[in-house]
Amino acid sequence: MFPLAFGFGNPVEIAIVAGVVLLLFGGSKLAGFGKSLGEGIKEFKKATTDEEPETPASPTAVQAPLQPPVAVGGVSAEDKK
Repeated sequence: MFPLAFGFGNPVEIAIVAGVVLLLFGGSKLAGFGKSLGEGIKEFKKATTDEEPETPASPTAVQAPLQPPVAVGGVSAEDKK
């Protein structure tokens, strides 16, 4: 087995460090940390791979055609011609 960084990598050493970490932080804190780390990774992957899904235009989103401006007095500019 190739040693990891700084010569760390023996399975006995890994077990000792894992035991010390478990004693220091406790199981519930480590579980919460793992859960939040997993959610963060999932959100990161989702943000980098998914694009904004294009939703089809709903009937209420259709804009009404523009009306010609109405002059003061209720007479439009076209009616004056």
